[in-house]
Amino acid sequence: MERALAGILAAVFACGPVCAGGEEWVATAPVGGFPMVEPFRASFRIGWTEIAAAEARAEITSNATVAKLSAGGGTIGLARSLYQLDATLEAVSALPDFETVGSEQLEKYRRRTLLTAVEGSDGNLRTKRGWTDGSEELRWKPVKVSPARDLFSAMMFIRSQPLNAGDKVGVVVFPGESPFFVEMESLGERTISVGGAGRRALLLELRISRINTKKGNALEPHPKFRTGRVWLSNDADRIPLRAEVEIFIGYLFAEIASFEKIPRP
Repeated sequence: MERALAGILAAVFACGPVCAGGEEWVATAPVGGFPMVEPFRASFRIGWTEIAAAEARAEITSNATVAKLSAGGGTIGLARSLYQLDATLEAVSALPDFETVGSEQLEKYRRRTLLTAVEGSDGNLRTKRGWTDGSEELRWKPVKVSPARDLFSAMMFIRSQPLNAGDKVGVVVFPGESPFFVEMESLGERTISVGGAGRRALLLELRISRINTKKGNALEPHPKFRTGRVWLSNDADRIPLRAEVEIFIGYLFAEIASFEKIPRP
């Protein structure tokens, strides 16, 4: 549960090629034409099967060349008494193609801090990951699947697509430990209750597969996550209103709690 919670904390702040038969890679879809979101900050509540376990905040800004994400959050209440986790994520995505420039995530547990850093160039990523207490030497390693995006760039890429009912978008996502193939299918507009009010939203169905780089990039079932759903506001902002990911018992969720536009300088 601890690692799953850390994952969804990162995913809130938050697609490459499609695999054919686990052997050949098909060219990636182009970036869509949906306009870039205006700068904003938002907060989210996160938990397991509607039991609140964490809070998070995110701020997205952009200029003519890059989009930036600054996010953070941590466990609260009973969950925090069981395990302490505070996470931050800083990420930069190049415009207009939403290719990864770099990201740095820190997961601060009770006694140790885990660093995950990713750097990108033309869809090729490299990463270093490990504890920051000096117990191990952290070295940059290439990600063996290309093209790929980190969580933030993948999120922005998906958001840019038309997302008409029936549309499917496939993305190779590298959150920092191993690459995954994520497929999103738009199920069209729905109405979702958020904060006691109904909101028009695009419902995206999420499927996640692990990419086994030792077996010719074969797709395999994810060991923890099954399927999921993401609701994006069906307006000019297209912000995430709610996300759910089914796990081996119950589901993890993240839901927006507050949202405000940031004036441009």
